[in-house]
Amino acid sequence: MVTKERWENIVESGLLKDYNYDSEEIREPLIEHIGHLPIIASYLHQFIENRNEVNLGRALTILSVHDIGETKVGDILTYSKPESHEKLEDESARKILPDYLYDCFKEYDEAKTPDAKFAKAVDSIAPLLHEVVMPKVTLERFKYHNFNTDKIIAKKREYFQWDAVLEKLFDDLMERFRQME
Repeated sequence: MVTKERWENIVESGLLKDYNYDSEEIREPLIEHIGHLPIIASYLHQFIENRNEVNLGRALTILSVHDIGETKVGDILTYSKPESHEKLEDESARKILPDYLYDCFKEYDEAKTPDAKFAKAVDSIAPLLHEVVMPKVTLERFKYHNFNTDKIIAKKREYFQWDAVLEKLFDDLMERFRQME
């Protein structure tokens, strides 16, 4: 989803005729998504419980390459992305990235290191931070894609359980979404 500011610009420009969430005009471009992540990560890092275990520079590198395969094969909403598409993303990343960056790409997927866990949490929280300021749009988007707070929790909560601060942030956001539903 796009940021509140971008959404307002789209609406004001007259490009939006209805709530077609598959429209390229309202989808967050990959470069915009990747651009938001270092800002969010750099801000959140100072507050996380495990900040001394997370190498912020390495986490930022992981964030910069984690979606690189999507530049070749496209992006599919995480709640409906089949394993076959993830395999295509992996194959594309392998072709694009040098070995040391492909290692970062794989590290993100495996989410076993503190750096990768932090990167995965930041990537997962970013759209939620954008959406919480646009309740009407968020609820429409939820309905359109047939998902709700429970589905988000089922898919994403595990990415936050390694750090009490991130887990609390996620839980608080989910409670706000629950109140909107």
